Amino acid sequence: MLKKISVESEKQFEIQNVLKKKERYLKTNPMERYATDEIYRKKVDYILKELSGIDGLILDIGGNTAGEATILQQKGFNFVVSDINEYALDISQERVAKFQLISPKYIAFDAHVIPFADNTFDAITIIEALHHFIDYDSVLSEVLRVLRPGGKFISLEPYALNPIRRLSEIRDYFRGTIEKSFTKTFLRKILYKNGFIKVEVNTISMGKSSWKMYEVPLYRKPIAYLHSFLSRNFPMIFGSLLITAEKLAIDKEHKNEKEQDPEMLCPITKTKLTLDSEIKLLVNEDKSFGYKIYNGIPVIIANEAVKLR
Repeated sequence: MLKKISVESEKQFEIQNVLKKKERYLKTNPMERYATDEIYRKKVDYILKELSGIDGLILDIGGNTAGEATILQQKGFNFVVSDINEYALDISQERVAKFQLISPKYIAFDAHVIPFADNTFDAITIIEALHHFIDYDSVLSEVLRVLRPGGKFISLEPYALNPIRRLSEIRDYFRGTIEKSFTKTFLRKILYKNGFIKVEVNTISMGKSSWKMYEVPLYRKPIAYLHSFLSRNFPMIFGSLLITAEKLAIDKEHKNEKEQDPEMLCPITKTKLTLDSEIKLLVNEDKSFGYKIYNGIPVIIANEAVKLR
């Protein structure tokens, strides 16, 4: 019988994975990597191009250690970076301080229940993370809810026509993590189904970055180099997918005021969270639930809430 991967089991896998690589993450300046790693720079530049003209608040979902968002923050964008794994966000926070970079804001949450009010963000990015989520409809409906009218959704995802990628997904399943890929048709269908407009899904040239290639075991390097070559040169089959979509702009002349520090909401009661300095938790309005703060990072996850009464 095939094992079922849950939100919690996926989180535990990612915690173990990121902690194993912690020292390597902390030794790597994202801006130096951007300057020297051609494939990685190409990935960031795809997102950079799509964000052109956006001057408001941007939410990055599933950001892990936030390499891409950190680079884009240095280029003048205003990011809130999220992940269900607060340890990954803390590594990013430590790395930003070490290399004296401009820091994005951080918050840990489950993307199936985003703890922000409707119409909060001017853009939302999900960079190679949508396929890690259990319920795409729940995530995308939440993304649409917290986007402002006229706001933009941008994502990079693996392409299901890529046979090498599909084989690796079988291996990763037995490692205990979710690795999937998408067809263009499927992505268009679920985005339109969840209320997005102007949906575009295009194949793009990508490849495997030198940072990622370093992690590949010696016995797998030949296939990894082949895969990278094919992805760069034959993107129609071996490339990645660049996805963009928008939220319907009902009245662009009357957008809400831009929030520089967006208000956090309890994912259970949908009421505002404030810091209770006595118990050192973020609590909802009737003080029935509390949420921890991990090294300054709010962890707003429903199944990790502390019941206060």
